Amino acid sequence: MALFTVDSNNTFGQTVEEAGKYNVVIASSSQYTTTKEAGKPMAIFDYEVLDGPYKGGLIRFDNEVWDSTSEDKAKLSAKRFNTIAVALGAINGTAFDSIEQFVNQAVGHQLAITVDWDTGSNGKAYLAVKSYEQFMQDGSKPNGVKRPAGSSRTGNSGFGNHQGAGGSFHSTTNNQQTGGFNTPASSDAGNTQRTPSTANGYSSQSANSYHGGGFPPVPDGQPF
Repeated sequence: MALFTVDSNNTFGQTVEEAGKYNVVIASSSQYTTTKEAGKPMAIFDYEVLDGPYKGGLIRFDNEVWDSTSEDKAKLSAKRFNTIAVALGAINGTAFDSIEQFVNQAVGHQLAITVDWDTGSNGKAYLAVKSYEQFMQDGSKPNGVKRPAGSSRTGNSGFGNHQGAGGSFHSTTNNQQTGGFNTPASSDAGNTQRTPSTANGYSSQSANSYHGGGFPPVPDGQPF
């Protein structure tokens, strides 16, 4: 008799089956690393959906590389990470000394991402992040576009080729302030109200009035 049978409806982190725009939290499995060949700084962001029919679903491996090999590439890298920072609520003038510092501060905070299906060289389709925005008060918006016909995520062993270490994830469903980000509550988190520290330039606001928070200044010479 089999010990258990696979049931996609009986898991800790369900699969996101549609493209669209989602409210997410940056998961604790996100990490800083470097590219294998050139050693360029790279952020690997994992996201957990906070609301809607795919609440708890994971969107993984959004790899963002900082490339400073030329002035033009450095400017594009700055614009790419600025886009993520603004979506997370960073205020103008906030300085970061490294991508590692940025990743460490971003974990546990919320934003909205737009995802669509891409197909890898192995023919398997996956959700890729196309854009970043601030947390949406009206909730996540799957668009009905599911995995392209003919693509597969399952190999002969019964498992897919989705690589990466597993781990435990937790939704940030209440307002909180950690690492300098001002994080709104998810759309079904209730009416919790938070009073951030005024020393960091924040003001009291409920989840329903959130319009972005900010990072505290990062002192020069401080460790990450």
